[in-house]
Amino acid sequence: MGHFQLFLLPVIFGIAAYFYFFLRRMLQTFGAPTEKRALKVGIGIAALVLGWFSSDIRSMSMIVLLHIFLLAALMHPINFAMRKLFSKRSEKVCSVWKKIYGSGAIPILLTAVILVGGYFNLHNVVQTNYTIRTEKNIRDEGYRIALLADIHYGVSLDYDELLAKCEEINAADPDIVILCGDVIDGSTTGDQMREVYRALGTLESEFGTYYVHGNHDRPFSYDDYTYSTDDLLNTIKENGITIIDDRVVQITEDFVLVGREDRSSDRFGNGGRASLDELFASVDTSDFVLTLDHQPNQYAENGKIGTDLLLSGHTHGGQLFPINWIQELIPFNDGVHGRYEIDADTTAIVTSGFAGWNYPVKTAAPAEYVIIDVIGE
Repeated sequence: MGHFQLFLLPVIFGIAAYFYFFLRRMLQTFGAPTEKRALKVGIGIAALVLGWFSSDIRSMSMIVLLHIFLLAALMHPINFAMRKLFSKRSEKVCSVWKKIYGSGAIPILLTAVILVGGYFNLHNVVQTNYTIRTEKNIRDEGYRIALLADIHYGVSLDYDELLAKCEEINAADPDIVILCGDVIDGSTTGDQMREVYRALGTLESEFGTYYVHGNHDRPFSYDDYTYSTDDLLNTIKENGITIIDDRVVQITEDFVLVGREDRSSDRFGNGGRASLDELFASVDTSDFVLTLDHQPNQYAENGKIGTDLLLSGHTHGGQLFPINWIQELIPFNDGVHGRYEIDADTTAIVTSGFAGWNYPVKTAAPAEYVIIDVIGE
């Protein structure tokens, strides 16, 4: 038993108790003798098993069972309304509804529809476009930026599919490509790690491809890795990708790139990260300043110090509904998905990412890459 599941024991038993009555109601609907002791014991054991699997955060079974649990809970007020509405008007309708409700068919079927849709959503990576207007004196043609984040390679697209997406991005003719973290994670094998950076190495742009790490990208992160940090860094560099954690790069005479080390680095013995004050000491803020930070945080600080455009990923757009709503209500980050106007001079964009963490479904936001046009006014 893992520490996390021990901590969640009250929740496990609560969900198991709900599933006990849910399963019992289902069996009663189909005429099973649920008053018999042996069947009660069997239902209890099944409910405990379902409660246990509902707490396994890395398993798809948790996603399936929690969807059924939440949707079944939502059926109670609907059942109450239906019974009030039809109990005196139509015994036939009331009888049919009682069987539908009792069978548990609606939450089970809705779960199947939602998760099948989420599977296809995850595997259908779309292009999302934004236009940023600036009063800064930038070149007449402006800048086109391609932003990719949270590929978590191995969760969804295979090598050929990723190559096809890279060709699609090349067709958009970006001036610069940004990889904003979590290209890989602990489930990515060594061969997959080499595959994904080889594919990303085919991205073409005038000024090159720049990369800041995320909280899952490196072997000192949350997960177990089958390759070393040196293997990873060498593979990235071999494919023409420039790492700019805590670095400032002057791209042109009017466009500067500020890359930030991920905020999780201080928890994994990597010495923390430079402050915005330290990084901006060498930045001419009369230039257009593009700041990269995997996790969408310190919005106010970026606005005050002179960032014009802040790009992030990390949130996966919530990945699973209603987590996106919860993230908006309880601000773990300053942004969840989309465009945010920090102040009159600073815009932030959070991409929902190419994929998501661990689960082969995405129901809260599209799987996407982002094309951003920066235009002078």
